[in-house]
Amino acid sequence: MTKKDKPIVPQDSKAVSPSPEKFPSAASYWPMGMVLFVCVALFAGCGGGDPRLTEALENIQNPDEVFRLDGLKMLSAMGEKGKPHADKVAALLKDTSPEVRSLAVTLLDDWGHSSPEVVQELSAIAAGDEDADARANALSALSTLGANDEFVKVSKGILAGEDAGLKTMTVLIISESSVESVTALKTELEAIAGGSDEGQAADAKEALKRLEE
Repeated sequence: MTKKDKPIVPQDSKAVSPSPEKFPSAASYWPMGMVLFVCVALFAGCGGGDPRLTEALENIQNPDEVFRLDGLKMLSAMGEKGKPHADKVAALLKDTSPEVRSLAVTLLDDWGHSSPEVVQELSAIAAGDEDADARANALSALSTLGANDEFVKVSKGILAGEDAGLKTMTVLIISESSVESVTALKTELEAIAGGSDEGQAADAKEALKRLEE
């Protein structure tokens, strides 16, 4: 038999062209691929978020006072962005550091966070904290947050005391408070206005002028 006459052996099409079902379809990888894509494209939604906010929230829970102060300063710089986490900041009103307490008060005041629990804690700080700055910030916060009953109650207690520096600070804060608060403290202010402490007397008179406006 010549080469020309050599019979042609028919090819098995299955052997030459592998069946499609032997190879996984690209569609079978879609769920995993899509999840990875979404996590990359929407990183914040997969646990990323704002790294500054994450760091700040971690810092305010750090055992080191320096980190807690830094975390509060970071939250303050973010403005309203940190406000949803006000409860975490409110927990620092009982912090062992007076600087942390004072800064937490200021931040909650800036955010206008006046929950009943926060108002009560601010009242306690204003009435008896060992740190003068913390007391001043808390008393001022009670006024600006509209907690007039607590503000008046604490102010009366301080003005009836013997701490001259604290009384001077309180009279000054009262002079910048609402007319409602000044009215409630009129008797105390008139007594101070007629007193021998010239600085306190001047501030008390200034506060009483609010009632003439």
